[in-house]
Amino acid sequence: METDRILIACAGSLSAAAALIALPFAKQTGADVAILRGPAGLLAQAIREGVEADVYVSASRRGPEALHSEGLFDAPRLIAHNRLVLAARPECKGDAMALLDDPRWCIGMSTPGADPGGDYAEAFLDALAADDPERAQAIRSRTQHLFGGTLPDETEPYGATPLGALQSGQADLLLVYATTATRLAADCPGLRILPLPAGYAPPTDICASTRRGCGVTATAFARYLEGEAAQAILKGEGFQLPLSAAGS
Repeated sequence: METDRILIACAGSLSAAAALIALPFAKQTGADVAILRGPAGLLAQAIREGVEADVYVSASRRGPEALHSEGLFDAPRLIAHNRLVLAARPECKGDAMALLDDPRWCIGMSTPGADPGGDYAEAFLDALAADDPERAQAIRSRTQHLFGGTLPDETEPYGATPLGALQSGQADLLLVYATTATRLAADCPGLRILPLPAGYAPPTDICASTRRGCGVTATAFARYLEGEAAQAILKGEGFQLPLSAAGS
């Protein structure tokens, strides 16, 4: 009997959790689950260019909604939340906004358009600019797009590029997901993970969608992501659950 094979195009920030979720799903169904990870915006473009992903897991609604509007994928479903934080080298003292204002520190972020992490960082700066344009512009002037602009080498561990930015001194501060910052802290002793004002950096949305006309196994995996076992894994990996899942 031929084994069902499905390909999951998965945002890098979700790839470790997706791999953990795939293990019990594969055991239950006998399916062979492969994961292609990378910046979600670039994955959406790769799908348009012919990558035959069965399920697309994105760190924002933008990619799944665009593929749905183009008739390629079904409507996305919210499966979890993340949040944007400031990761700071140990010598950087003070709260998040004070550090962002301090001209001594170089700031790194992901690449807008290619990676939702960059889009969320840009949205944070845009929200700040609405209240204080000069302050936001001063922060932008010290901020570089240091990662998220290319699909990664599959042998490269997630977070290697943000980690390199900190270790090389390219950046003293990083605007990144909370889950990313937690992973970075394992390799950066003393790394400070600081919250950003909720009014400027609300929770981010993580969505999954299936290719139009995909098989039953891919549909089952997408539904599995919303189930109790998968939601427990996501929570354990530091993601916030949707209200419907958290209250169930």
